[in-house]
Amino acid sequence: MDGLNANQKGVTVYSSHTSWRRLGFLILMGTFILGHAVSAPCVTDLDRLVVVDGLGETLSLIDRFRDSVAVGVRTLGACPNRIRDTGTDLLVVNSCSDDLWVLNRTDFTLERAVTFPDGDNPYDVAIVDDSLCAVSMLITNDVAVVNYRTGAKGNHLNVGTSPQAILALGRRLWVANTGFDFGTFTFGPGTVTVLNVDLESTVATIPVGTNPQGLVVAPDGTVHVLCTGNYFDQFGILYILDPVALTVIDSLPVGGSPGDVVIGSDGAGYLAAGGFVDSGLVYRYDAITRQVLNGAGNPWKTAEGVIAVAPRVEGGVYCICFSADSVTALNPNGTQAGAWQVGDGPVHAALLTNRIPGDLNEDQILNVLDVVGVIGVAFRGAPLPPRPGSGDVNGDCVYDILDVVKLIDVVFRGGIGLRWGCA
Repeated sequence: MDGLNANQKGVTVYSSHTSWRRLGFLILMGTFILGHAVSAPCVTDLDRLVVVDGLGETLSLIDRFRDSVAVGVRTLGACPNRIRDTGTDLLVVNSCSDDLWVLNRTDFTLERAVTFPDGDNPYDVAIVDDSLCAVSMLITNDVAVVNYRTGAKGNHLNVGTSPQAILALGRRLWVANTGFDFGTFTFGPGTVTVLNVDLESTVATIPVGTNPQGLVVAPDGTVHVLCTGNYFDQFGILYILDPVALTVIDSLPVGGSPGDVVIGSDGAGYLAAGGFVDSGLVYRYDAITRQVLNGAGNPWKTAEGVIAVAPRVEGGVYCICFSADSVTALNPNGTQAGAWQVGDGPVHAALLTNRIPGDLNEDQILNVLDVVGVIGVAFRGAPLPPRPGSGDVNGDCVYDILDVVKLIDVVFRGGIGLRWGCA
């Protein structure tokens, strides 16, 4: 994908000769202070995978740099379900204790716990910006906004029935409503609710397939919804949504009953497809051409019970293997790159890396070269960096003057809050 410009890859760029002239002075000044730089985090943070052990209710740590595993580095709340990396903290959703934990990203100490009413059953969390996140509530059918830096709770807004996955995209939240009825143990219609990020109103409700459990942004900017099916006579289908028109524009039957989806740095979508007898199963598809590469008929196989997946920086996927109490790493060609035993019943994982947002040339330093790189993509038609989201530092899926100003603030004025973009 090297050499493609932003528009060819579906990333929005802002073009304005007037705004370009306004940036001239900033660029000129920046060239005289090239030596001013912000160093990346220390090398000990290189590619660490933190794993939520659902049954053990602990956190395990796989240190890729040292190829070591520490099981049970700390205890978690009751029924821990999801973990997300904000870049400065880790957010852990504990479903049965009805709380959200904010952990220190380095030593995993508990910084604060945000509690919800008994029985809300928080399920997933999406990072909105450098202080806010949104949490889906499985039982009460709503979404709550939380300031994870202070613990303050904001607005709640009702969505569909039994919401699970939640995705922050620009200034909107996307919520996958599984439609599961806990009274009859049956699935109703699956939908995706689109909200404004302040939870003031519902923007749209989009009908999809049965039991939507996964949401991810593809390299072309479309939103992919993984519908698992009912585990009996309705099977896995990916629905492709237009984020502007808010409609379904395509669908891709994959078969089986996959329950989680990520898109890797290699442009492939990876699906956690279970496999609780003999071997675990992983499906794969091309997220750009929307072609199934490995589905129910020819899955990749690994350790038993693949319940979740996480992308590898170098391409391929981490497989969270619930039944085998392990994590395996698969290369983009399906061969195994590693395997690690973790705690009891792993259910989710987050990759911590020293690759930092805004570092377009990946030299581990933020400086004027990165600012010039973002300007090149936004205003001069330059190719996207190897990791397209690295320059979309405010996370709104657009390369524009806002990214330039944000990066200048961090590099030259000591600002904070850079994000990985969705590109």
